[in-house]
Amino acid sequence: MPLWEKRRSALVLAGLIVFHVLLISIQVPQGAEKSIFERSVFFVFAPVQRAASGTVRGLGSLWNGYFDLRRVRSENQKLKRQNFFLAQNLRFLEDRLQLIQSEIKIKAALAEFEGTIVVARVIGVDSANLHQAIVIDKGSFDGVAKNMAVCDRNGALVGRTIAPVGFKEAMVQLVTDKDSSVSVKSVVAGLTGAMTGRSTGICDLKYVLASAPGGEADEELRTTGFDKIYPAGIPVGTIQSLAPDEISPIFRRIAVRPYFRLDTIDVVAVLTKGPGGGA
Repeated sequence: MPLWEKRRSALVLAGLIVFHVLLISIQVPQGAEKSIFERSVFFVFAPVQRAASGTVRGLGSLWNGYFDLRRVRSENQKLKRQNFFLAQNLRFLEDRLQLIQSEIKIKAALAEFEGTIVVARVIGVDSANLHQAIVIDKGSFDGVAKNMAVCDRNGALVGRTIAPVGFKEAMVQLVTDKDSSVSVKSVVAGLTGAMTGRSTGICDLKYVLASAPGGEADEELRTTGFDKIYPAGIPVGTIQSLAPDEISPIFRRIAVRPYFRLDTIDVVAVLTKGPGGGA
């Protein structure tokens, strides 16, 4: 082989070696730089990876949120039930406290009357007319009998027990009943008569002579004990108005406003001893 051709072959081989070294140096990463292949793969698959990761995170959050929502809903229902029972317990305790306070107030108001006092709760009213009768939760088992005087928590007259008297219940005829009659007397003028109801919130004081002196509005009336049912001295109400009786001119027409109120009466006291107590 000629010498020139040998030199040309050596030069070509040297050039190929240099080119190959340069190509290898380009592909080798330098420091933190990525290779062209790695960068190409990153640019192609990074968006896909980001989308897939976001989808997985979204589904995971949705799944966790679903179970969190079910847990919160269950806890909410549990708290509602607990709140309901707590409210019921509070209402029961308030009711018992009010009953105890009413019992103390009734006994203090009726301390001047000797005998036994039975405190009872009002458990019903006359559906035909609210001003005729009420039902209490004490009966013959508790010493309650027919024709016993009944007072409210302030010691004012409410009415009397009437037949039938049950084992643990009794009916009370109110002084506002049209068939009720109570012998009363005004504390100032001494007007004496029979107070009868109208089956409304107002009563009438009957059989007071027109010639009887005195008597004014707001004058208090108390029981006389003449009817042998109600002990003497129980507050009944006050005179509301006085006028001549147009039907019977020899009498005065007197309207009476009872002390007791149906909208506030919850407990009463039955006087088991006295004129109508049978003992």
